[in-house]
Amino acid sequence: MALSLTNYHPFQGTVSAPTTLTFPWKAREITIINDSDFSDLEFKFNLGETYGILGGGETVTIRLGSKTVLLNGSSVPYRVWGIG
Repeated sequence: MALSLTNYHPFQGTVSAPTTLTFPWKAREITIINDSDFSDLEFKFNLGETYGILGGGETVTIRLGSKTVLLNGSSVPYRVWGIG
């Protein structure tokens, strides 16, 4: 059975302190893009997790059910897309 992805919600900005992004529904697939050329972007999905790190220009797409993405960095531009 194919996974139906019918909703889309984007975020875009610059993170300079721990920030929580909240989707209007539980996203089934989340893409996180580090738009910096040099700075690291930290991400996780729950408070108790350890941050993952995206280096400058890196992107990750993860299939899971989450309503939130937690980001951290030092003036790092990002884009986050939630599909569900």
